[in-house]
Amino acid sequence: MIELASFNEHRIALALSDYLTSLKIINHIEVEPDRFAIMLNHPEDGERAKQELEGFLANPSDPRYWQASWHTGQIIKQPINTNGVGVADIAQNLWQRSGILTLAISAICLVVYIALMVIGQPVFDALSYPKDIRNTQEYWRLLTPVFVHFNVMHIVFNLIWWWDLAGLIERTQSKMQLLGVFLATALLSNFAQYLSLGNGFGGLSGVVYGLLGYIWLYPLVNPRIGFRLRPAIVIFMVGWLALGYSGVFDDVFGKMANTAHLIGLLTGIGLGIAFGLLHRLTYKEV
Repeated sequence: MIELASFNEHRIALALSDYLTSLKIINHIEVEPDRFAIMLNHPEDGERAKQELEGFLANPSDPRYWQASWHTGQIIKQPINTNGVGVADIAQNLWQRSGILTLAISAICLVVYIALMVIGQPVFDALSYPKDIRNTQEYWRLLTPVFVHFNVMHIVFNLIWWWDLAGLIERTQSKMQLLGVFLATALLSNFAQYLSLGNGFGGLSGVVYGLLGYIWLYPLVNPRIGFRLRPAIVIFMVGWLALGYSGVFDDVFGKMANTAHLIGLLTGIGLGIAFGLLHRLTYKEV
């Protein structure tokens, strides 16, 4: 790998990175304390990438650079040259699309799932939502149902979406931003699901829908962030929400936490609008 260029603002680096990706120049962004470096995965792309860099530096506000994020937004796995791809390449690609907090939440979910399969009911009792929230002293249980998954399909589906959506927020904004969205959507979606059907629920899907809503609305309010959520993803997830209410997947996933999904989505939309406006007013335009 070779470094093509570095920028002080992530949204500028992301615009160029996505544009290069749209040209099949495979690259990724390395985040350092004071800069964002664009790294080329294949040195043979260097000359062509330098020519595109010169054009970008001459006119960084050209719409083609920002529009590229709509088509190649880094929520989708970057294309990989399939010749000679090994486990290390796959692992590196997965890591580039995540971060420490994304990884930590994924690991907690996996550990809890294994413990639930091995130990059973005591694990669920320790982590499930309190039956009487007015008298509980176990405040962690207001949050911990998001870590509980009941079968392989349940945890795999949630973690795939978590990895992509949470990783995007952590890479493009910060760990603290992701943590704030995670806590808000988890607590509110858990509470809403409890009011709807009691405390026999679990799963990260309310948070996933919160991240979806956040990433959907944030760039619409603050377009210069440099990424977009593909409309097809929004259509799929909203369609999945509607199918959840129909009950057609209950035999596969069990009784779905539809209220958590809906409230998580609405919470994420609200946060996306609020933070999008805040950051738009706070940060200087490019």
